[in-house]
Amino acid sequence: MGEQKTVFVLLLGTRDSGDRYQALQEEVAIAAGRRLGLRVETAYAAGFDQLRLLKRRASEGLDAAVFEPASVSTLGFVLRELRGRTGLVMLNAWDAAIEEAAAGWGAHPLGTVSTDHARIGRIQGEQARALMPAGGKLLCVTGPQRSSAARERLDGLRAGLGNGYEVLDTEAGDWSEKGGETAFGDWLRVFSPRGSGVAVVAAQSDELAMGARRAIQALPPSPKADAVRGALLLGVDACPGYGKELVDAGTLTASVQMPANADVALESLHRSWTRGTPVPLRTLTEPLPYPR
Repeated sequence: MGEQKTVFVLLLGTRDSGDRYQALQEEVAIAAGRRLGLRVETAYAAGFDQLRLLKRRASEGLDAAVFEPASVSTLGFVLRELRGRTGLVMLNAWDAAIEEAAAGWGAHPLGTVSTDHARIGRIQGEQARALMPAGGKLLCVTGPQRSSAARERLDGLRAGLGNGYEVLDTEAGDWSEKGGETAFGDWLRVFSPRGSGVAVVAAQSDELAMGARRAIQALPPSPKADAVRGALLLGVDACPGYGKELVDAGTLTASVQMPANADVALESLHRSWTRGTPVPLRTLTEPLPYPR
């Protein structure tokens, strides 16, 4: 491989946001860098701050960047700005623009590593179906719909549920507990007549699920509150030290274990540099239900 390669790992959000999955991504990236002999630098950013940071870091000299786009729009801008300048592996995102960019990317590696988000949604649908075998009403608290992951998970959830179920949804501004609390509260205020009979709240992260739980617990006694207070909570991520423990304690009914994949991206880059193995344009890692 010659001179030590430098990889800039840009994580989604802020370091103090409480997003356990992003913290896990950072942890596995640093460990993989040490194991593979790569110089790994990490930072956090959201929205178009991601583009600003990546442009600046690429101008300073960089062998590759690994990042999770905040939105499909950010993804497109980054592809245009970094083309021909550095290697790039995107996490947990997909768009047709990636295939278009690959044709003229040049000698630098380009690819994606993502958990199968449609499969995450299908697993949640199967979990909900087991909790509501006779059918019923479910509320999905989604991540930001500008994220391809959030859209794929919602589509997968509907497919996993099948017929006989009504799926309502409310969009959070981010993936945090606060985002889940706000999204659930806004939905209940606007759509309270439809809240009656919601048996399951399927959130697209464990933090969003806990935010919804906090919103439910804060409701004053009323028929509207009674209609949702007994809802069972499903999450996604099942990170050690947070989501897994919440399920084990019974605070969440179930979750979907989403493996960290920043280390997979770094391993793919390392193979490209040491063996000449191209970085796959699309690598999917497999989620698992938790508990099994």
